[in-house]
Amino acid sequence: MRCLITFVGMLVVAGAAGPLRAQAPPPLDRTVTLALDRVPLKDALDELVRQTGVRIAYSRRVVPLDRPVSVQLDAVRVEAALDSLLYGTGVAPTVDRTGQILLITDRDGSNRSSQTGSIAGTVKDGDTGGPIMAATVTVVGTRFTAQTDAEGRFTIGGVPAGSYRLRARMLGYTAADTSAVVEDGQQSVMDLRLKRSPIELNPVVAIGYATIEKRDLTGAVASVSGDQFETKAAPTVTLSGGLQGKIAGVQVTSNSGMPGVGIRVRVRGTGSISANSEPLYVIDGLPAEQGAGGDNDDARDPKTNPLMSLDPNEIESIDVLKDASATAIYGSRGANGVVLITTKRGRVGESRVTVESNAGFQSIRKTIPVLNGPQFMQLANEAVFNAEGDSTNLPFTAAQIGSAATYNYPAMMLRTGLQTNQAISLSGGEQKLRYLLSGNFTRQEGIVLGSDFNRYGVRLNLDGDASSRFRWGSSLSLTRVARNAARVENGAVGNSANGLQAAMQFAPFAAPKDATGNWIMQSPSTEPVPNPIANALEETDLNTTSRALGSVFAELDITPELKVRSTFGGNFQFDGIHFYAPRTILDGGSGGSGWMYNRERRNLTNENTVNYRRAMGPGKLDLLGGYSVQTWYEESARANGADFPIDHTNVYDLGSGSTLVAPVSTTQEHALLSFLGRANYNVADKYLFTLTGRRDGSSVFGVNHKWGFFPSGAFAWRLGDESFMRHQSLFSDLKLRVSYGKVGSQAVDPYQSLSQLDVAWYSSGTTEIPAMAPGSLMPNPDLHWEEQTQFNAGLDAALLHNRVAFTIDAYHSKTRDLLLLVNVPITTGFNQQLQNVGSVQNNGVELSVTTTNIERPKLTWRSTLTISHNHNKVLDLGTRSDPVTGKPVAVTQFTVTPRTGNFFDPSDVYLVRVGEPLGSIYGYQVAGLWQVGDQCYLTNTVECTPGEYKIVDQLTVDTNSTPDGIPDVADGKITAADRVILGRGEPKFYGGFGNALTYRRFTLDAFFSFTYGNKIINAGKAYGCLAIMQANERTCVLDRWTPTHTNTDVPRPNRDRARLLYSTFVEDGSYLRLQTLTLGYELPRGLIPGTVATRLYVTAQNLFTITGYSGFDPDVNSEGGDERFGLIDIGAYPRQRVWNFGLTTTF
Repeated sequence: MRCLITFVGMLVVAGAAGPLRAQAPPPLDRTVTLALDRVPLKDALDELVRQTGVRIAYSRRVVPLDRPVSVQLDAVRVEAALDSLLYGTGVAPTVDRTGQILLITDRDGSNRSSQTGSIAGTVKDGDTGGPIMAATVTVVGTRFTAQTDAEGRFTIGGVPAGSYRLRARMLGYTAADTSAVVEDGQQSVMDLRLKRSPIELNPVVAIGYATIEKRDLTGAVASVSGDQFETKAAPTVTLSGGLQGKIAGVQVTSNSGMPGVGIRVRVRGTGSISANSEPLYVIDGLPAEQGAGGDNDDARDPKTNPLMSLDPNEIESIDVLKDASATAIYGSRGANGVVLITTKRGRVGESRVTVESNAGFQSIRKTIPVLNGPQFMQLANEAVFNAEGDSTNLPFTAAQIGSAATYNYPAMMLRTGLQTNQAISLSGGEQKLRYLLSGNFTRQEGIVLGSDFNRYGVRLNLDGDASSRFRWGSSLSLTRVARNAARVENGAVGNSANGLQAAMQFAPFAAPKDATGNWIMQSPSTEPVPNPIANALEETDLNTTSRALGSVFAELDITPELKVRSTFGGNFQFDGIHFYAPRTILDGGSGGSGWMYNRERRNLTNENTVNYRRAMGPGKLDLLGGYSVQTWYEESARANGADFPIDHTNVYDLGSGSTLVAPVSTTQEHALLSFLGRANYNVADKYLFTLTGRRDGSSVFGVNHKWGFFPSGAFAWRLGDESFMRHQSLFSDLKLRVSYGKVGSQAVDPYQSLSQLDVAWYSSGTTEIPAMAPGSLMPNPDLHWEEQTQFNAGLDAALLHNRVAFTIDAYHSKTRDLLLLVNVPITTGFNQQLQNVGSVQNNGVELSVTTTNIERPKLTWRSTLTISHNHNKVLDLGTRSDPVTGKPVAVTQFTVTPRTGNFFDPSDVYLVRVGEPLGSIYGYQVAGLWQVGDQCYLTNTVECTPGEYKIVDQLTVDTNSTPDGIPDVADGKITAADRVILGRGEPKFYGGFGNALTYRRFTLDAFFSFTYGNKIINAGKAYGCLAIMQANERTCVLDRWTPTHTNTDVPRPNRDRARLLYSTFVEDGSYLRLQTLTLGYELPRGLIPGTVATRLYVTAQNLFTITGYSGFDPDVNSEGGDERFGLIDIGAYPRQRVWNFGLTTTF
């Protein structure tokens, strides 16, 4: 029975099919819908046959059946579908007498249908209504495409009749689609509007000497758009302030909250011990190193960071090259990563004037209370009594304590600072000449007296097309930065304390002026602390940097495939310092003291490249070759004077001083010659190969090692485009990347490989005569590059119809031949030699995620997350000669003293040890305080006095009969040998989290930054909670140990307590900060006559910080940038809370 039913059913179907076939339209007129992405042409033809029932005949020798094709066709005629599938093959369809479609060679195009039409329209900005030039308009799934002109217009002709999807795309905008119906001989008119998008799934990114779509990247490159630094996110005074937490694998640490002081940037950890580890900055294609190419000491100075001279409103995009595949094109300067900064340029269209104006105020986020007058006096008495055991020699009487006044010096040093930023730009032009002219002014008052920051800048960018084959362009930026920094830089204690630290140490019972109205020069307490108020108001400490950065390029298309480009550029920098301390303050002495410093730098660059692109074999080949010449020159001079007739002349008449110091002047120069090449091969838009190489020759290295070669290779597989991924819906895009390469570092001072002469003095009777003698540094003709090998594996993915996109990378890098100063036998006549010894490695994982949580016509919500982990480890420190045997012995560790002062005893509180990360903190482990009745384990029982620190006596003695080098017994003494690693400056992870909401015309943007697992030496607390009481301290000492109050970690007051680095002063630096919060409103267009768009906003920065750190702020690095050091807070300038109000309008 079942078989009978089946047979009858088959007859019914066959009977119904006969009339349908009889009534079917001609083969080329049938309709088909195809949604194919990079499938073989044969598969596409089979799908067309399956849907329409047409018969197709062809020869494999004529039709390239393996050719990948992509189409997106909605109910189009078979003829139009075949035209799209066969475009560029030289094959056309025709129909024989039987109704079979034949695919034959199309010699003259006579077989093509004449049934075509066209599509025309405009593309406009969805917010402003203005035309968008250079937008790409595509008939989806076909070869038809066009670009919009200056008025946003486009026309696409020769489109076969049918129904299509039309798509418009432009960098920085969300793509827009619309349906289009093309009729024979008719023109369809379509208008599209694009909305600006903070999430660009396939942006164009800079990769060094070229740009590329993100989908075609093989290396690890992260990008931040200029919108992140403009008011659409949160306005920042300096570009550096807007980078923190925005890019995975890039750690940004503030050196100080002081206006105009820079940051420390590390791309994937620290790859060197003594050489500069700042990334290479390239602005509009021109290298702008921090320091004069190899000036290592200056490169650690945050004030020279080129980011400080850039106005955030000028930025179009920032691209960070992180792995060897990306950075090898910069060879010897790529080991620390490369930051490519692209500024805005003019576009074809009407002239537009954009005005950015904001102003606000800032105040301290957190205060740290100090003792008042009576409290200080009482504790000072206790400190003397506990030290001497005698109450007859106390510094203060009961009457003095009872009548003591209190002057709150920290409050007097702090203020509410005002800030303003004004910028204006004019842009526009036509194809022959496009321009952008901008100017900006920024002023920021510091929250500490004596500090402020001023920046003035002008920029002119020009571009032109002299013909369809010849293009040219130029960039010119002129900036001047001026900072007043009177006694507010990172400082120590006592006479060298900075302003805020001095305010916290100054005796609170003493007035800032005496009865005659003159400044009290120093605190009447034991510690010689200078008067912070007098210093801030009377001292001159003006730091200026003027910079001119310019370049010009010309580009010629020799053929459609071959292009040449030549660029000339210069970076000119002029630095100055004017310092003067009048006789009214401690630093001025009896007659005033001052000095002037001036430095000039010139960095000239010429780069010439050839680019060749063509289809080759199964893919597309892109070749780049070229050479680069770069020179650096620097000269500086300093003059000092003291004991002037009057103070009014300041530093402008140093010769009038009766005490003059011999002036000092220096000069240096060096050069770099490079040959570079890169090959990209794209097979079927799925398999991407990159080979890069650069050969550098540097004058700073030894005669035997002037040249180095830095190669890299990378492969990427667009897994999401494979046929087996076609029918899944989870991944919208998926790409795997792997790379390996070698890069280098030439960040070493010039002349280190050569024998140098120093000034020496010899006596002739009573006369000292200067002469020249060999210096203390031994020459090294074999000095060469630090070389870093890097491996990177990455995954780029988009999920859920592109609502979620993420990138994850894992990497391993190893730096060999570290540049380190090594002690040499005194018999050589020298003290040290710079050698290539040792190695260090970095391993890490980084993740960045963007999500579209809500996307509706009136409401959007997007989020971003970056999180990074890096682990640094010292592998090798070379060898030294055994002083007894003379044989080489492995160096396993050495200690380092902070550059900015000796705060502890011993002073070397940092340890560089094999197997440990750089920045290891080295001090004494404390196990609480000694209590009454505790068993003393120390030989010197005085050290076990109740209320004193109970320092752990570490195992330092090897008692084995056959010593194995492993200590197993404590020696009963507290010595430098009892120090251990107390923590590390490297965090376990760091990153940022942002949310952007748009509702109608309102926008709300919140961004958080975070760091977890790092340790900080809180040197301010070490001087404020140590209870020595030689200067004022913090209120934490009120919780001091007494016989009746033993449950505390604050020791009893003791004037003679050793200033050791105790573990109680090493604190957790983890934090979560609401870095920026911005609320904005877009005014309706036309509300203000003559304007195209106007936006009002209010921004709060540093609103709150969740942290266990007891200092002013956990984001601190008083040591600036020295890699051997961890993080230390030496009374660093606190970060401030900022409120800003502004508007942006375009005319």
